Amino acid sequence: MKYTRYDLKKKKDSKTFILLIFLILVLAFLFATIIFQVFTTDYNSGKDSKNEMSTVQNTSNQKNQKNTIGKENSQEIKFIVVQGGIYQNKDNVETEKNLLNPYGTPFTVTEDNKTRVLLGIYAEDQGEKIVKSLNDQKVDNSKMVFTINKTDVCDAEIAELVSADIQILNKLSEKDVKAIQTADLKKWCLTLKNVSNSSKNADVLNQFKNYVNKMPKEISKDKAGENYSYLYEVLKKVGSKK
Repeated sequence: MKYTRYDLKKKKDSKTFILLIFLILVLAFLFATIIFQVFTTDYNSGKDSKNEMSTVQNTSNQKNQKNTIGKENSQEIKFIVVQGGIYQNKDNVETEKNLLNPYGTPFTVTEDNKTRVLLGIYAEDQGEKIVKSLNDQKVDNSKMVFTINKTDVCDAEIAELVSADIQILNKLSEKDVKAIQTADLKKWCLTLKNVSNSSKNADVLNQFKNYVNKMPKEISKDKAGENYSYLYEVLKKVGSKK
């Protein structure tokens, strides 16, 4: 009788090999899936982070733009003219000037046959301090507030010129200062832009520039009043009075 011989060992090895290949494929598939998910998550996270940063930056830029626009639209500058009194009698005028002498460089302007005795013209903050100091020392005074709205380049330049001029004139109220140099002011004035003659206050600006350019090299304390008087007239023409 012939026997059919089966190689059981060989058949078992074949099954093991197939099983091993199957396990390797499964593990490779799982590993590839995990790697794909990791990279996809990182990419989306980075993308979301960039989008979020872009949104924050855009929001910030929009806020800054709104704030800038708001400031530009509301830009105005205020000046305070400190007044001692207003008189018809010249003797009273001189008495008032002598009273104010210790506190600054008083000057006078004439309006409607009356004389105003003024202590000075100041930027708003400084003017408020002067008024408070006078009140604390029981010195009678009042204030006039002139506001210049920077509605265009012309008015903005006038406001800046007034600010620059009073900065050097206010120095003359200091005890040890006998005169002030004007070279820097005149040099700066030349850098200002030319404005259209169609601007409402173009003539005032051009006259102001000429006035500054014709200033002497220095202004002495006894000439402060003349310069303050000119600035007062400029404020009357351009500023709204309160």
